Amino acid sequence: MKQKSRWEKCQIKCPEEKIDTELLLEWQEENGKKVLKSASCKNTKLMDLKPEDCQWSCWEELEKESKG
Repeated sequence: MKQKSRWEKCQIKCPEEKIDTELLLEWQEENGKKVLKSASCKNTKLMDLKPEDCQWSCWEELEKESKG
C-alpha cells in the first residue's frame, strides 16, 4: 500500500547552534500515528560545503511534538 506523505515547514530554535532555523518536515501516518520520516534544515552552516556535522538533536523534540 502506498503511503502518503504530508510536508510541513516549521521554525525552531536549533538545540545545537542556539539559533532560529527553518525545517521542511515529511510526516507519514503509520498505524494511525504521525511519524517523522525526514527533515531538511536551512541552517546555513549545514548548507555550506564546510565539514560541519549535525547531531540532529532537534529530531527528538519534533517527535515529542507529534505525540502531543
